[in-house]
Amino acid sequence: MSKSVQVFRNEPGFIKLFILFKEKYRSLGRVGGTVSILSFTEEEMEAIAGFMGLPAYGLLEKGKVALLDFEKALLHTPFADFSLIQLMEEVLGETILTKNEEHEFDREKTNDFFNTLQTVLPEGIWWWDWIKSKQPDTRWIWSLYKQNSNQLMEYLLNVFRAFLELPKNNSFERLPLFAQRTTGNPHYFDQDQTAGKLLIHCMYVDQLQNDGGILEQGMPKSSEEVNELFAQYGLMKDDLWSFVTCNGLLAEDENGIHPVWQAASSTNTVLNVPIKELLKVNKIRPVNGNKVWVVENSGVCSTIIDEVPSAPIICTHGQFRSASWVAMDLLVGCGYSIYYSGDLDPEGISMAQRLKNRYPNNVTLWRMDKESYVQALSEEDVTSRLAKIEVINLPELEEIVYLIKHYKKAAYQEGFITLLIQDILET
Repeated sequence: MSKSVQVFRNEPGFIKLFILFKEKYRSLGRVGGTVSILSFTEEEMEAIAGFMGLPAYGLLEKGKVALLDFEKALLHTPFADFSLIQLMEEVLGETILTKNEEHEFDREKTNDFFNTLQTVLPEGIWWWDWIKSKQPDTRWIWSLYKQNSNQLMEYLLNVFRAFLELPKNNSFERLPLFAQRTTGNPHYFDQDQTAGKLLIHCMYVDQLQNDGGILEQGMPKSSEEVNELFAQYGLMKDDLWSFVTCNGLLAEDENGIHPVWQAASSTNTVLNVPIKELLKVNKIRPVNGNKVWVVENSGVCSTIIDEVPSAPIICTHGQFRSASWVAMDLLVGCGYSIYYSGDLDPEGISMAQRLKNRYPNNVTLWRMDKESYVQALSEEDVTSRLAKIEVINLPELEEIVYLIKHYKKAAYQEGFITLLIQDILET
């Protein structure tokens, strides 16, 4: 600050006045208007009045100071070369912008920020555009931007570079090893770290731009949802939590038929197989035939096995998780057919669509038809969930979608389980 304006810094009254002037200028967008000085002390008012060449009592009666009057008063002082804004910037030690100027500056700064991201990593334009559009799930990212935009840019670039290095060809890698390989820090993508949260968001947006999948309810919140999202991209936080139930199936590794699967098949024993063990085999096949029955309800699966102990069947236990996909990838990769049956409600129909989209030539929808729906029709109202089936576009599901929309009721597998057992017995 120049010595010539130090006099203002030494007078608290001028600092208070200039702060009020600043806010008035920012609000109006020009030098104009007045500010109240009713809260000023008598000593502060005398200093201001003296500078403006006015009697203190006259200023006291007005109770306010006009910005233009103060600027005109500068012409009769040693500060005649200063405009009011220049003087305030010198005294307050900051650049003063109107709110419109500030918004324009922020807009230009933001555009520069995203232009830099796009220039450095154009492959990430889908993520940059999503963040720039200020979707609700990006609020926390914008908060980071306001705190330190340069640091955020570093995080974003590091995260997306790592995203491009995710495991390929259905392989899996443990998260700490992935972080070490891509950043040199095994904890870089820990869930409580900024980069870890950004990686989850990047994957989330990528999923949304594809089929949405498990993310219909928004950003993953629970550990299970986060684990599943990572698994969709070949990352494992925990390779034991995700499993499928298998019956009547054999698996092979490089040494041939796996002895555990062989023993289970020979004794009609049900296996709960975690993804850790699924990744050790390279083939899965039914003991007999070329069909594998897939259901998502554990009670239904257990009942079927009671009636048909040797049935080649997989239970996914609800939504398809990483272990489900690995098991079915191995089956389909060997040329076997999947017969899938789910609940006849919006969620079950959505799962059928996902499965059919992934394996269009290997999946047959099983008992997801009018006969089963009518037989198992419940009283559960699904009106609030009908939006989930607006995107269903499979010809095989047109009739059942129509029925669900018409009746607005769900039908559950327990109601047509006899039909499922009958189909397996007749195979």
